[in-house]
Parts: sequence; C-alpha cells; structure tokens
Amino acid sequence: MQVRKWRAAGIATATAVALGAVIWFFGVPVPEWAVGPQEGVSRAEWLSAVNNARSGFLTSLSVVAALATVGLGIRKYFQDRDKQRLDEDKHLISQFDTAWGRMASDDPLVRANAVRTLARLMSDSPRDRASILRSICDLLRKQTEDRPGEDRAEADVVAAVDLLRERSPRAETDPLDLANVRLPRADLRGAALRGVLLRNAVLSNADLANADLRESAMSQAVLRDATLSSGRLDGAELEQADLSGAKLHDVSAEGASLAEADFRGADLSGAVLRGAVLRRARLSEAKLDRVDFTGADLAGADLSGSDLGTAVGLTGEQLARAVGKATTLPPYLRK
Repeated sequence: MQVRKWRAAGIATATAVALGAVIWFFGVPVPEWAVGPQEGVSRAEWLSAVNNARSGFLTSLSVVAALATVGLGIRKYFQDRDKQRLDEDKHLISQFDTAWGRMASDDPLVRANAVRTLARLMSDSPRDRASILRSICDLLRKQTEDRPGEDRAEADVVAAVDLLRERSPRAETDPLDLANVRLPRADLRGAALRGVLLRNAVLSNADLANADLRESAMSQAVLRDATLSSGRLDGAELEQADLSGAKLHDVSAEGASLAEADFRGADLSGAVLRGAVLRRARLSEAKLDRVDFTGADLAGADLSGSDLGTAVGLTGEQLARAVGKATTLPPYLRK
C-alpha cells in the first residue's frame, strides 16, 4: 500500500516537473529563438515582440493541451463504455446459463421461473430473441406432446404461453414452430402469431380472439370450440382443420386456404372470406350471417341447413358448385 502511495506521488511530481519544463521551454527560449537576436531595434521593441511570440506560443500550447484533454476524455469514455458492455454481457451470459440449466429441471415450477427469466432477457438482449423463442417453442412441444385431453396445463406451459402472448410484436425472421403442440384452453388473446407453424396442433377451446394468424400454417389443427373472433387469418392455411363449434365472428380470412375444413356449428357471423378456398369444406349448420363470400371457391362445400339470407358476394355459379341446400338464400339469388 505504501509503495503505491510513493509511486503515485512520484508520478504526480514527474508530471508537474515535465509540465513546468514544457511551459518554461515555450515561454522563454522558444519565443526568443523565434524573434531572433536584438539587432536594429530597441530593447523595448524586441521585448514586445518576444512577449507577443510568447503569448502566441502559450495560447497554442493551451489549445493543444485542451484538445489532448478532450481526446483523452473521449478515449476514456469509449473504454468505460466497452467495459460496461463487457460487464453487461458477462451478467447476461450468467443469467442465460442459469435459465438454460433450469429449463432442464424436472420441476415445472423451476422451469416456469426459467421461462420468466428468458422473457426478461429477451427484452434486455434483442439479439438473443430468436434463440429464446425457439427454446420456448421446443419447451411447449416437449411438455405437451403426451398431455392427455384438456387437463390443466403445468406452470411452465402456462408461463411459455404467457410469454408468446405478451411479447412485443417485432419483425421475426423465423416463424414460431408450434407444430403438434397440445394447448387446449390456451389463452392467446391478441397474440402476434403471424406465420406461425401450427400443423396438427390441438387448440380446442383455446382463446385466440383478436390474434394475428395471418399466413399461418394450421392444416389439420384441432380448433374445436375455440374462440377466434375478430382475429386475422388472411392467407392462412387451414386445410382439414377442425373448427366445429368455433367462434369466428368478424374474423378476416381473405385468401385463406380452408379446403376440407370442418365448420359445422361454427359462428362465422360477419366473417370476411373474400377469395378464400372452401373446397369440400363442411359448413352445415354454421352461422353465416353477413359473411362476405366474394370470389370464394365453394366447389364441393357442404352448405346443408345453412342460412345464407344475409350473406354477401355470392353468385349462382358459386352455389351451383356447392353441395347440399341452404335453408335460406340471399334476396338477390332468390327466384
């Protein structure tokens, strides 16, 4: 400790001596050398010239010193910033390592806490967002693959679903892969799930109201009695999906592929199905009030017992290609 004090004192003394020497050098000999010898002028004039030169040199020296101080300050700022980032990275890595380790636990509560930690880290470290989301999807597939019926979901599954629902909607280069998950009664209201892969997923009785499912891949998904009201399914793939009894009122499904989908008993009131493919879809007993069928492909669609009295955009050609008879046709198609 004493050695450090003496070393610091020695450095301070040496710095002061060096600074004094520089000031003396630029304040005494340099101005005299710059002015030159006293020849042909009075001593008063020569001293005035030396003083002017001295002022100029000292001013320049002050500017150089100021610039050097600023430069050193900037350098220190960047060094401190880099050190802070390094410390933050080390802290994040430590938290990530802890969370990843807990994800492998046999205790669902421990895994749930790990998921919540990852949710926080996803906000703190945007560059790790994609890998975190992949891990969450892996967790959901693994922990629900053997889930019987609609048993209550374990804590880690609930936490993972909460993360997907509550995450901020940002551009994600890779779609969420939730194929084959079993998430009956899941709460995904308003979730940003554009482009999500949900093939063969089980989401019966799930709440997907106002969810963004545009361009999603949901063929053969089970959405029986699910709520998708006011959701967005534009461009989605739902071939052979089970949507029987689902609440789909005011849903937008423009250009969606709904071939062979089962809509029996579903509520499609106010749905927009412009340009949708409904080939061989089962729409018997479905509620179709104010549905927009403009340009929809109804070839082979079963409309038995459906009420199309307030549907819009239908043509005789569309109905001719469908099977089964609707109980009521819109006024503009009645003979």
